[in-house]
Amino acid sequence: MTPQSLSTFWVAISKRLYEKICSRLLQNYYVSTTGAVILNRDVEALRSVAMEAGTDHAHWDILRELLTLYMTPPNALKSILVGPEREVQSTKGLFYRAGQTKSLIFMSRRMDFKTRTNAGVQKSEWAERLLADLGVSDPSEQALDKSMYSAGRTK
Repeated sequence: MTPQSLSTFWVAISKRLYEKICSRLLQNYYVSTTGAVILNRDVEALRSVAMEAGTDHAHWDILRELLTLYMTPPNALKSILVGPEREVQSTKGLFYRAGQTKSLIFMSRRMDFKTRTNAGVQKSEWAERLLADLGVSDPSEQALDKSMYSAGRTK
């Protein structure tokens, strides 16, 4: 294989691995703070391996940023999502870098995003307040569009 074709091969493998991780994570798991630390370490290891070959690995950087949503206390999530300006249209937060829907879907997989009540499972109070404060709806109430987590799509 030529160096160029080898690089293309490893980028393709890296993207496919990223897509599988995102798909499994978002379809099957809810992540606790402790689990997020372990997951972040594993993703960092995968990113390091992927960086050894190929040139297009920005998808791992976005995933690492999205994983911070699991480790951040609820009262600090707004500044991560929209940046220090606290405006939804800001160019500094995850809404800009990863996309609003993708960011909210990842956030909805926090272990504390929903709580069990006598009436069933509902969004936690902090999640309701945050979504209302941002003026956005919860995309996790819809069916998950797996194509949104393609490594080729940044937003």
